[in-house]
Amino acid sequence: MRDHIRTFIAIKITPNAEVQKLLQHFKNRFSNDRINWVDPNNFHLTLRFIGNTTREQLYELVGRLEDLFSEQSKFEITLKGTGYFKSKNQPRVLFIKLNKSEDLLQLVPKIEEQVVACGFDGEQKTFRAHLTLGRIKSVENSTRFFSVLDEMQTRKYQKIEVKELILFQSILKQTGPEYRPIKTFPLT
Repeated sequence: MRDHIRTFIAIKITPNAEVQKLLQHFKNRFSNDRINWVDPNNFHLTLRFIGNTTREQLYELVGRLEDLFSEQSKFEITLKGTGYFKSKNQPRVLFIKLNKSEDLLQLVPKIEEQVVACGFDGEQKTFRAHLTLGRIKSVENSTRFFSVLDEMQTRKYQKIEVKELILFQSILKQTGPEYRPIKTFPLT
């Protein structure tokens, strides 16, 4: 292992037919736009991006997460609606939203506490649960882009039982990121 690796904690998402259909719909509708689509095999819901992690931090983090997650019950999340993050009034990330999940909202601060206890900086951004479908470089017609998303604001796509949480290594490559599970934490 180098001096450090890039890590994050996430829920692996295996997309159902509805999510696959939505992704294909967006690819067709936005075929003239510059969007880097996420490979469905890489779908995940990031609970905490950690970043550069040393070997010592990794060992401590795994131990802390084992303790935390050993008491965590399985829970459900629902993928519902679509959205985007923007920068300078331009859409930058296209995603599926999650219905509000009390279990998830209670879990995220507990994860944050353990990550900070390992010497990482506290997260500055408010947690916004989402499943990234694509990273947007540019859109040809922003009015059309927004109207396509508005059509799908309340549509439900998939209910997921969360049975495990995963600490991943993120390896950046020319062909796109590769996510390798470091440790899988089963929920009770």
